Amino acid sequence: MLMVPQYEIHHGIRLRRILRDKKFVLTTFAKLTGYTRPGLYDNFLKPKIKTEKLMKMLQAIPITLEEFLNWNSLNEQNTPHQGERLLLYFAIHKLKPKQVAISLDIKTDELYEWTDQEVLTAAQLQLLANSIQLDPAWFTNPQTALQEVNWMEAYLDKCMELQQCVRRLKALEKKQPVQV
Repeated sequence: MLMVPQYEIHHGIRLRRILRDKKFVLTTFAKLTGYTRPGLYDNFLKPKIKTEKLMKMLQAIPITLEEFLNWNSLNEQNTPHQGERLLLYFAIHKLKPKQVAISLDIKTDELYEWTDQEVLTAAQLQLLANSIQLDPAWFTNPQTALQEVNWMEAYLDKCMELQQCVRRLKALEKKQPVQV
């Protein structure tokens, strides 16, 4: 019997990606849903949001639960988020961000900042083309990544979840200096 792995959607991360794709200002969305900004951020950390809370937030966007669960940021109507497309390129070509950062002669943190950018600069695109032979058309043509879109969405959710964890760790490190 062939087992297909099950991907559990991280509700908070998916919600945050949808808000970003729909260009919501988080403070405005928090007011629409009756949350404070920290309260909204708490929801972004939750792998499962209670159904009534999730439905209230989805009504404010407005999207259905079905659309939420099957979100496709790579469809033709959306302008591809170039930072996310860069993460997909790394995954598909089995490139490690640390190695790419070294080849670009930048810090790994800076490369991860690029993955947050909706649109990469011409200088960034040129650096990528020169160092890893990345064709700039990869960023502008959504058809280049439409195979197995659901798994790519899952990968992008996990990348954002990891970045969120790294940011939280850095914030904690700033609060508590390292004891030697």
